[in-house]
Amino acid sequence: MREVNRPSTVRVMGETRTVAGEWAGHPRGLAVVTVAEALLAVGVYGLQSLLVLYMANALFTPGQMDSVGGITAWRSGLEAMFGAMSNQALATQTMGLYLGAFFLTPLFGGWVGDRYLGPRVTAILGGILCTAGMAMVVLPALFLPGLMLCAMGGGAMRCNILAQTGHLYGRDDGRRDAAYSILAAGLNTGAFLGPLVLGPLGERVAWTYGLMACCIAMLLATLVLLAGNRLMPPDVAPEARRSARLQPGDGRTIAALVAVMLLVSLFWLAQSQVWNVYALWGRDHLDRMVLGFDVPVTWLQAIDSLAPILAVPPVLALWRWQAARGTEPGELGKIGIGLALMGIAFVWLALGSGLLLGAVKTPFLWVVVFHLVLNTGWLFVVPTVNALFSRTAPLAITGVMLGATNFAVFIGSTASGWMGRFYETMDGPGFWLLHAGFPLAGAAIMWLVRGRLAAVLKL
Repeated sequence: MREVNRPSTVRVMGETRTVAGEWAGHPRGLAVVTVAEALLAVGVYGLQSLLVLYMANALFTPGQMDSVGGITAWRSGLEAMFGAMSNQALATQTMGLYLGAFFLTPLFGGWVGDRYLGPRVTAILGGILCTAGMAMVVLPALFLPGLMLCAMGGGAMRCNILAQTGHLYGRDDGRRDAAYSILAAGLNTGAFLGPLVLGPLGERVAWTYGLMACCIAMLLATLVLLAGNRLMPPDVAPEARRSARLQPGDGRTIAALVAVMLLVSLFWLAQSQVWNVYALWGRDHLDRMVLGFDVPVTWLQAIDSLAPILAVPPVLALWRWQAARGTEPGELGKIGIGLALMGIAFVWLALGSGLLLGAVKTPFLWVVVFHLVLNTGWLFVVPTVNALFSRTAPLAITGVMLGATNFAVFIGSTASGWMGRFYETMDGPGFWLLHAGFPLAGAAIMWLVRGRLAAVLKL
């Protein structure tokens, strides 16, 4: 691989901006955002693997509940909306709302980055806020406001990393899809390492150690963005950002992208349960003894993040083979296939959750297959959605629309928190079959409307 030192230029919102020299065929700034994304994922997914277990097993227990600042008001508010709930249901509902907030805040973070501060500054400020929030989560008295800061800061940081990645390339640069796949590889690498290393540190050693390690990873992600700032294209001037206007026809484009987002939310409703109730199911119903080793529950999140890394080579090889024959599905087709694979994965989990095995605990290999199928679907959906929104969203609101891709996760995560209560009243097969139905319905709808959406988006 050779380095190309000459700078290149891209145009964003009518301004020509210089991008630092290339390495291995991509701007060097791509390495900055990819490493920052990986470290962000170590912290965020490490925390995510610990949270519901920490709340259900330690924090939201009779001996510790009173030490959580604001817990009485928090519980009263949730029960006023959702009805009476057990401590475990309170934990899953809180987890669902945290996940939903984490993926809702990118809308606000994208708006701030688009219109006021620019994506570089907004991403760094988001990292500072998320680091502070993770430090607060360690202290029971500050746990709930700490989760709020984590959601605000982490979401703002992530959507502006996505925006910066897009700004490294010209609008029609063919490398853009590959860049988002590389960024997704960084995300999944961090999302694998966080639960693998930090999860057992909290689950098996001390909750405080695991939570503080997540905070340190988040701090490192912020420092990487600061150190690599010079390799990123300068932000568009504030006056140009605020003067940018939607163009005729942009309304139809936005409506089509919103329709895609709503269909993808059915994917995230099922996926978010893997970050939530699935950990409790694994604690209670999975045979975690592998060659005499008791696998930590948090490693299920690591497997979920390793699976797409393993699936990347065969999926990319399949797409290349299809492209050579002119049969590669378009972006909307890939999203529909990913939704279908997600549904199939949950059908498989339902079969192994007692439907076929009876009272026997589910074998560990069964969930390995589940994660491989599930995350093959993830590869068809998530990088494709990011590339689609980055390429087709109106220039005036690119950051907001990239944030809107996370709104689908907000819808799914919030709904998954509410649906978590059914885990206590339904059997395992029924609970997972219920979740299979949502992405399968999304796949069917995408099959019916993909032609009309493609026409509007000029695909």
